[in-house]
Amino acid sequence: MTRRRSLRAQLLWWLLVPLGLLCLAGAAAAWFTVRDAIYAAYDKTLSAAALDIADHLRMVGTRPEIDLPPVALEMLDTVDQDRVFYSVSWRSSQGDAFMTGYEDLPRPPDSVPGKAIFYDAHYRGERIRVAALFTAMPASPPVTVVTQVAETIGGRAALIKTILVHALGQQLLLLVLGGALVWFGVTRGLAPLRELSAEVARRTASDLAPLPPHHGPEELSPLIDAVDQLMTRVREAIAVQRRFIADASHQLRTPLAVLRTEAESALREEEPAAMRHALAQLRDHSQATSRLASQLLSLARAEPAADLRANSELVDLSALARETCATLVPEALSHGADLGFEDGGTAVIRAQPVLLRELLANLIDNSLRYARGATITVGVARQDPGVLLSVEDNGPGIPPEERARVFDRFYRVRGTPGDGAGLGLAIVREIAQRYGGAVALLDGAGGRGLRVEVSFPAAVASTRAGAA
Repeated sequence: MTRRRSLRAQLLWWLLVPLGLLCLAGAAAAWFTVRDAIYAAYDKTLSAAALDIADHLRMVGTRPEIDLPPVALEMLDTVDQDRVFYSVSWRSSQGDAFMTGYEDLPRPPDSVPGKAIFYDAHYRGERIRVAALFTAMPASPPVTVVTQVAETIGGRAALIKTILVHALGQQLLLLVLGGALVWFGVTRGLAPLRELSAEVARRTASDLAPLPPHHGPEELSPLIDAVDQLMTRVREAIAVQRRFIADASHQLRTPLAVLRTEAESALREEEPAAMRHALAQLRDHSQATSRLASQLLSLARAEPAADLRANSELVDLSALARETCATLVPEALSHGADLGFEDGGTAVIRAQPVLLRELLANLIDNSLRYARGATITVGVARQDPGVLLSVEDNGPGIPPEERARVFDRFYRVRGTPGDGAGLGLAIVREIAQRYGGAVALLDGAGGRGLRVEVSFPAAVASTRAGAA
């Protein structure tokens, strides 16, 4: 089983790790800043020493000389115990000449007289930092004196290390304090989520009321809304289930009692003719009861609370209607009816085929029950912007004032013959609305009979299929 990290751990990871990386980046930036500042300060000291030595230069004839008293060398002493070296030499067109200091000190590159340059070098196994000053002396031919002052870099490296250690200590302290503040902030920020979880956990299976208004952060609102919507759907599903149980128990109780009574009556009959008649009635009532149970189940499947869209698919309504009509032809013949189909071409919608067959079967069954011996015509046609399914008969029809109520469950027009339960049109409307359709009851051709039109929105593939 995969172990999942907590939200707290993920938040701390995404906050503390970047914070640590920022501290490392700050330490790197501090190293460069401190190094440049220390080098600038030390280089300034070397440059000042070179200038002080150059101040003791003078020309004697055509050669420069330097009178460097011991006091002038005292400024080269350092508190960092670095070793200090110096060299004074001169250059002219006649060649170079060493004057004083360390003769083997690494020579500098050429530069402009009057300016100091700085460079790193290795001398006697150590890294040194050298300041070189070029001084032009008043002579002919021209003479340039090169004054070099160098020191080992141990002192500046030690000072950089000391400063960085203090800076990193402060950074580490700030990181610890920042981590504590982040932990505290994350804990307080997750408190409303824990309260919401506790509120949901306290609910019982029957407590599906919306969650109370929450005063937490705005980011919790989508979660609360989603939970409330889920509870609403669960309430609707439970209500549908309870309504189905109530309808089924109410509508099936009487037919089952009638079946039992007729079965007992048939058992008491002794005459073969009377027994045959009782069995025939038992058969008819069992068929009606079976039809009622089937309609109740279809109505339960067509309820809006059911998740039918998840299993919907592209269906050619014209082909499905043709197959359904072919299947119901024997039943139509047994009722003395003429069942026909008018094909209007390919018409694709998105739905469940089994519920579309149930819808069409209920419309045809209504015509067979209430318009005995009638002519029934089923048609499918593409009608911008959707698809139209129609079932028309030349039976007695439905009075206009009753057409709004016949969609109610278990409602039947007074004086209507047949043994229907009043569920057919209710099932048709539920299925049609589930897929974005609508049902209309109109007069048949010539003002006689009934024409039922069910309109569906066309699927995207409808136009392509029609074009093919």
